[in-house]
Amino acid sequence: MTRGTVVVAVVTLAGLGVLLSLPSGAIGSGGDLASDKRCGKGALSRPRSNCAPAPPPSTGNPYDDCVARINQLRWVCQCLPPLGRWKGGETCANKHAKHDSKRGIHAGFNGGICKPEGLAQNECPAWPSKRGVVEGCLQAMWDEGPGKRFSKHGHYVNMSNPRYERVACGFAEDADGKTWSVQNFR
Repeated sequence: MTRGTVVVAVVTLAGLGVLLSLPSGAIGSGGDLASDKRCGKGALSRPRSNCAPAPPPSTGNPYDDCVARINQLRWVCQCLPPLGRWKGGETCANKHAKHDSKRGIHAGFNGGICKPEGLAQNECPAWPSKRGVVEGCLQAMWDEGPGKRFSKHGHYVNMSNPRYERVACGFAEDADGKTWSVQNFR
């Protein structure tokens, strides 16, 4: 199976520069996003089935990579607009990840240990690496897909929520060298 080239582009949405990973051919000759016939009528009501685009190559910055992967899943799988990287929320997201690595999933968010913490949170506990979070955990959360029970589909619901405009990714390493990551949505 041949995979197409992936383009990582910075686009402007509501005045925010956002990272978006796109398949080859997605950037037009003038540097603008090329028309995607599948997305021409806006966001899809449900994600494309079995949508698992190859993760974009690492930029060397896990925060950029995290946002780019979320945006790739939003766009390629459901034609949703990109989220901005919420740099102002990253310090708190890092604190959540560190706190949770010692006290358990969502302990920092639920305990309100820092501000600004966002409106919703996804978490990837004890992954082998930051790259593993970007390539594996984010895809696994997207794969939960839509559904009525938030307890089974909540990660996907947060990632695809059209009301959120930004996301702050946070990372921490636990005592065993495993990576904990949170994604705070706003």
